[in-house]
Amino acid sequence: MLLFICLITQATWSPDFYETKTMCNHPAALNFFKDSTHSFDVLKYELDLTVLMNNRSLSGTNQIKCRSNVNNLTSVTLNRITIITDSVRVNGVNATYASVSETLHINLPTPYNINDSFTIYIRYHGSWSVTASQYGFIYYPRNYNATTRHAVGYTMSEPWDARRWMPCYDEPFDKAEQGCIIKITTPDSFYVAANGALTSLVTNPGNTRTFTYQENYPITTYLMHFGISRFARWSQWFHPAAGDSIEIRHFMWPEDSAQSRIAFQYVPTAMYLFDSMYVDYPFDRYGQDAVYPFAWGGMEHQEQTTIHRNWIVNSSENGMAHELSHQWGGDMVTCVDFRDIWLNEGFATYSDANYNWYRFGHANFISTMQSRATDYFTEDASNRRPLYNPPTNDIFSWGYSYCKASWVYHMLRYLNQPLYFAGINAYLDSFAYKCANTEDIERIFNQTYGTDLAWFFDEWVYGQGHPEYNAYWICNASGPNYLFKTNIYQVQTNAPPVFHMPVQILLHLTGKDTTVNIPVTASPQHAEFTVSQNVSSIVFDPDTWILCESSIYVGVEEVAVNTAVKGTIYLSSNPVTDQSIEYSVNGSGSLRLAVYDATGKLVRDLFNGYRPAGRYSARLGNLASGVYFLKLQTESSIVTRKIVIIK
Repeated sequence: MLLFICLITQATWSPDFYETKTMCNHPAALNFFKDSTHSFDVLKYELDLTVLMNNRSLSGTNQIKCRSNVNNLTSVTLNRITIITDSVRVNGVNATYASVSETLHINLPTPYNINDSFTIYIRYHGSWSVTASQYGFIYYPRNYNATTRHAVGYTMSEPWDARRWMPCYDEPFDKAEQGCIIKITTPDSFYVAANGALTSLVTNPGNTRTFTYQENYPITTYLMHFGISRFARWSQWFHPAAGDSIEIRHFMWPEDSAQSRIAFQYVPTAMYLFDSMYVDYPFDRYGQDAVYPFAWGGMEHQEQTTIHRNWIVNSSENGMAHELSHQWGGDMVTCVDFRDIWLNEGFATYSDANYNWYRFGHANFISTMQSRATDYFTEDASNRRPLYNPPTNDIFSWGYSYCKASWVYHMLRYLNQPLYFAGINAYLDSFAYKCANTEDIERIFNQTYGTDLAWFFDEWVYGQGHPEYNAYWICNASGPNYLFKTNIYQVQTNAPPVFHMPVQILLHLTGKDTTVNIPVTASPQHAEFTVSQNVSSIVFDPDTWILCESSIYVGVEEVAVNTAVKGTIYLSSNPVTDQSIEYSVNGSGSLRLAVYDATGKLVRDLFNGYRPAGRYSARLGNLASGVYFLKLQTESSIVTRKIVIIK
């Protein structure tokens, strides 16, 4: 069991703890999702590069081991942009190729069948200008600005920028199953940090050295990384059990070495916390390389996070905790594609909030969650949309992909607190070193909680907005006791009309407070409770479990509880292929059956009028492929079903 220890300590960090990743537009990459055809898998990348560190350039080779997924595979397509391909060989034989837009089309000299392996050997080079805005391979010379004390070169690849410094299959769902080798030759006054273990360091003629790092775990391209500068180095150790140790390597400029001992002192503490919250730490080592200039806050490269130098200067331990937690959620288990980026960033953002709880107490945790709710509300006010499948320029939206996403994890915890971490760890175990999507985590929590959470994911991930509650209440004497009544209205617009999250209300009684739990099935939701003393005031959602806005009013209108007419939607299959559905009502009355898109916009009314009790069919009417929601509303119930249309 996880024990959160309250320490009487003040948090010290600055706003630069945010990751603040940025989006770079790649027209050829937009909307490229896992359900697209992929005729081969990458098994391993082996890079051998020369980086002279006197300009922004690199040259060398990438050897890509692949496996065919089809019979008679005669060509493959990789990703590349701004790098120049010098030659291509496949299994030692020269191959013809063509560079088009962001792709490299390679004609295989020999066709391959299912499960056949082959190796593509690509020689290439790249040279770019040193500008204030850089992507892919980034380089700044010494004295680029007043605080650039040493030349620095490093890679940054999320979401689709690995193709800017190496030819590769640049999509998260194709992890290189056998890992990668990154070999860098650079002047001997520099040191290299990269993924995995340093397996070789060779001094060469001509005052250069060759560093070879090997990552043995599956890895996706955006998590591959190397960093080069005049790094000082030191290590910490995490001991998960007696006799076991995991090295935590740190790389920083010599001028920052002393301060880094202060800034990094709690990294093992964070590793202990996450190792106890989640499954065992999933890799053989961890590390951080601090760089500057750096347009981001931090980036969770597998086993070797890159951080802003200011995180040392400002001791930004929350940011370091965020990136460390990504080793579980994001690196070991990676989102299938960037429609599901909320899985990665929500996991880490909720993890760093829990780190605040562990280090600074529960009140700090609540303050952190409330602050992030406010950030989401601000963004939502000007750009309401679903959490799932963000626009490409909003993949790393702080308010959505980080803040709202972290609240989705928080609310999953609220629904079944005793089993939440069992669900998270079942998710991590089930998809260890693989990729997962929203449907995967929904299925895991359905199994763990023993209930169907489709409504939750429909409302909070595929749907948009959040509940806005108006809670009316009154308490009157009733015999020897008192009767507390409440009507809870949901008044949100451009969002699901009813969010079905159960709510809690704290009742301040004359002598002793009590909390009541209220299931929510409608708006207004009426509830009554007999209490032994009069209620003086109430607090809605007292423990801060629901991402919502609420207002409280004294006084209750009488609400008739009508359970006479309820509806049911039947789907013969989902995804839906023949675009027909059936529905039923258990009594006579008015009803409306309508189709909405994933943003909550009305697409089509299927029926709106009076029906006697019975079972009926309806045609969806040739809808385009995509995700939709069916809503069947009677005078006393609302039923919503997510459907996927495939043509």
